[in-house]
Amino acid sequence: MNPMRRIMVDKVVINMGVGESGEKLAKAEKLLARSEIAGQKPVKIKARKTIQPFGIKRGEAIACKVTLRGARAHEFLTRAFKIQNKLYLSQFDTYGNFSFGIAEHTDFGIRYDPDVGIFGMDVAVSLKRPGYRIKDRRIQRKKVPARHRITREECIEFLEKEYGVQVVPE
Repeated sequence: MNPMRRIMVDKVVINMGVGESGEKLAKAEKLLARSEIAGQKPVKIKARKTIQPFGIKRGEAIACKVTLRGARAHEFLTRAFKIQNKLYLSQFDTYGNFSFGIAEHTDFGIRYDPDVGIFGMDVAVSLKRPGYRIKDRRIQRKKVPARHRITREECIEFLEKEYGVQVVPE
């Protein structure tokens, strides 16, 4: 196989949206930073606009996220797919990226603590091939040609082979 056609994980973004700032957000940040989940310091995400019925003000921190790359991303996906081993076709986009949710942080082997509560998380995964740097570099930036992009089918094949994930139609 051509080494430039090899598919690999570019990044994994883990998002915990709690909908409010304060103590609840601090607990979510502490959970996300634990080694059982990400083992990395999360960043806060601020609200883009005010939504009065939910009590959210523009610029208020309402969520936290962590971006994992390389070995940490691979290790996290291995653990996450032991919990959630089935994905639906609708969770994939046309460029080979996919997202899924994990309902409870306790699935990672963290004991339930009534003071903390239960938090869910959204996981978004981007895949890439060698040569994708041409779209990010500063000098001579170019688009990735259509024949080099990852299709939905290639992404599904990669997940089944690499992680043993089962992809089912709705």
